[in-house]
Amino acid sequence: MIGTGAGPDLPGRVLAIGAHPDDLELLCSGTLARFLDLGSAVELAVACRGDRGGSGGPDPALADRRRAEAEAAAGALGAPIRFLGFGDSDVYDSPESRARFVSLLRESRPDLVITHPPEDYHADHARVGELAGMACWLSASGGWVVGDRPPLGRPPVLVYMDTIAAVGFEPAHYVDISSAIDRKRRMLACHASQTSREDGGIHALAELMEVQSRLRGFQCGARFAEAFRPAPLWGRIRPGGLLP
Repeated sequence: MIGTGAGPDLPGRVLAIGAHPDDLELLCSGTLARFLDLGSAVELAVACRGDRGGSGGPDPALADRRRAEAEAAAGALGAPIRFLGFGDSDVYDSPESRARFVSLLRESRPDLVITHPPEDYHADHARVGELAGMACWLSASGGWVVGDRPPLGRPPVLVYMDTIAAVGFEPAHYVDISSAIDRKRRMLACHASQTSREDGGIHALAELMEVQSRLRGFQCGARFAEAFRPAPLWGRIRPGGLLP
C-alpha cells in the first residue's frame, strides 16, 4: 500500500519513539514531515542518551552533545521532542521502564505511535519497540496509576517503522517522502557526532539514509519512500488509512 495524501482517517496526534538520537531521522522523519504538512500534530521521543555512540572511547560529554543534536533536528522538523533518559544498552522491561513509557504516552496522548519493530538489529531498538507496544495498552488502563495524568480513552494505534538498512523488514505500507526528503536530510545533518565519523562504512549514515530511501522508493514507484508495518496486536489496530 502506498500513501498518497490526506484522508479522513489520518491521526490528529502522532508520537514517534526512537531508541537513540538519529534513529527517527534515519527511519521515519520524512513521514513525520508529511504528517505535519497534512495537519497532524507530531511529537518525537528518544529513549536512550546516546552515551555509548562514540568512536573514541568513553566521552562524558557525548550524551549532552547528542541531546543537543536531537533537539536541533526536532527544530528543523518543527516538532517538540522528549527524552526518556535511559543509558545506551540499559533498556530492559521492568516496572520502572514501563512507567516511563506510560507517562510519556499519557503526557503526549497520541492517536498513533511509530516505533521500532522486534526484528531490528539492536537490542535497544527491539526493547524500545516492545515497551512502546506495552505502553500503548497500559496507558489506556485505569489499573495503571502513573503520576497524575488520566488514562487515555483507548490504546493508540501502533505502527512499526523500517529496520536499519531495511534488513529483514517486510513492509505493509509505503509513504512517498519525495516532497520531504530535503527536510529529512537537514534533520540527519544535525547529528554531526554520528555523520562525521570515519570508523568504517557501517557508520556512513547519510549514505545509508539516501540508499534506503531510494530503495523503498524503487519498491513502490516513488522517488523516495519510507516503509512501515502495523503491529499485529489486538486493541492497537484500526481500519482505514492511518499513514499519509
